[in-house]
Amino acid sequence: MTSLLYASIPDLAGYLIKANSEGQPGPLTYNRTLSSGANLFARSLSPYGGIVMFRAFVYNQHLSESDWKADRANAAVEFFKELDGLFDDNVIVQIKYGPIDFQVREPVSPLFSHLRKTNAAVELQVSQEYLGQQCHLVYLAPMWKETLSFDLKVEDKESKVSDIISGHRFNRPLGGSAAVVNVGTNTSWLGSHLALSNLYAYGQLAWNPSLSPESILQDWISLTFSSDPEVISIITSLSLQSWPVYESYTGNLGMQTLTDILYTHFGPNPASMDNNGWGQWTRADSFSIGMDRTLSNGTGFSSQYPPSISAMYENITTTPEELLLWFHHVPYRHLLPSSGKTIIQHIYDEHYSGAETAQTFPKRFSKLEGKVDTQRFEEIMYRLTYQAGHAIVWRDVVANFYHNLSGIPDSQGRVGNHPWRVEAESMTLDGYQTVLPDRPEMASNSSAIITTSPSLPGTATTTLTFPSGVYDIAVGFFDLESGRANYTLSLNNKTVGNWIGNSEDFLGKAGSTHLDGHSATRVTFKGIEIEKGDVLRLVGRPDGGERAPVDYVVFLPTGGEAVVD
Repeated sequence: MTSLLYASIPDLAGYLIKANSEGQPGPLTYNRTLSSGANLFARSLSPYGGIVMFRAFVYNQHLSESDWKADRANAAVEFFKELDGLFDDNVIVQIKYGPIDFQVREPVSPLFSHLRKTNAAVELQVSQEYLGQQCHLVYLAPMWKETLSFDLKVEDKESKVSDIISGHRFNRPLGGSAAVVNVGTNTSWLGSHLALSNLYAYGQLAWNPSLSPESILQDWISLTFSSDPEVISIITSLSLQSWPVYESYTGNLGMQTLTDILYTHFGPNPASMDNNGWGQWTRADSFSIGMDRTLSNGTGFSSQYPPSISAMYENITTTPEELLLWFHHVPYRHLLPSSGKTIIQHIYDEHYSGAETAQTFPKRFSKLEGKVDTQRFEEIMYRLTYQAGHAIVWRDVVANFYHNLSGIPDSQGRVGNHPWRVEAESMTLDGYQTVLPDRPEMASNSSAIITTSPSLPGTATTTLTFPSGVYDIAVGFFDLESGRANYTLSLNNKTVGNWIGNSEDFLGKAGSTHLDGHSATRVTFKGIEIEKGDVLRLVGRPDGGERAPVDYVVFLPTGGEAVVD
């Protein structure tokens, strides 16, 4: 087979191998070692100068969470450490930057420090599988830069990841970088104009890891949009904020991203992290949270690092705060030295702060109207507006989940308290019925409404009791991939706005057929004048399997002191 391939493709670089991963077969299935499997391909390629990129993404997806010592993070070192030096010289072991799977925050994989007689490459991900699937702006170069610059201090010598994968640190002939990329037929390549900065940054850092994420970004902006100082300034500001903001409203303190790991990997579902065999656990219960990965009391993952790094992670007082729950299992009331806040209050505050910052993204980018061509301006605004709404979905789902689980109230009284919302199920319903989502935290007040008929419209009405004034009115609803329901919102029979649940035609994310954190979204109508006593009317017209599901309507005053939705 290899000879036939080279006869047709003489400059073929080689093979990328994924084996014994996620239930798929590989050398271990046939009582062979991973190195012997890699070498089988390597030797067929050797006459042609080809190489094997052999992924280190090997683990058991049937772990038992009842076993305190079980830990998927241990897998890469456990499978590959003893094979060091047994791979042929045209094999490169391709190691994910973190020990789990492209999460919003992970420590550097300790496997980089163990393969001293084996070629190694880092595996990054451009496609944002767990990081908003390019529907959320997340500029990843700062994350990658942290990984490449991390010093593993092997044998107490400087051992940056960038020097290991270049072959320099361990005097290896080969090394490199790889990335999971979703370039497709979309005219913007990745479906999102701003996400292209990640593809550009990946290429730049692969060649020169000493470059700064900001300089790479500004170079890309100038090449892609304009050298106009305002264009560069605004896109730079948004992009450099985007990773920490996304981390704030998704998973904090090393909890991982908290996406639904059992379904689409897109929206929030913190409950999915535990009680399954995939090993992306947070071990959250009513009292405490976090993985104990210490050698002294936990899974021993911290001991996989060289001694000085291991000691840092073993001790809770020296573990970086952003990885606290990755390495330690603590009570929700554990105090963070940096702020004096409890763990649970930090979770609440970060989710509200991150979602609040995401609300500013569309307004800030809107200043570039006329400086960015109309098509790209509108398409970017669409995604940033979606992100602003979905950040609130994330905030509510995660905050409500841990509030319900821990029973500990938010000291600022925000979680579960939405005085400016009208819950859909509290309205007068005609042709609509109340339903419960898959999990209670997936809907405001744990309930939503859908039409009673799959083909006939439903109406929800209410008399407003808010003070007269000018408001932004937002509707929380669920946009399923199984149809394109359409809606009309009116005040006193005067139309406020119409919309269609058709984001599946524009976003390109993994879809959902459930009322959950993937399908939940918002639409907002700005500057609407209301009078106390006005009658609000919402009409939903189902389509296909989408029965015009609605969660709530929220009224946000536009003047005076800002309110929290």
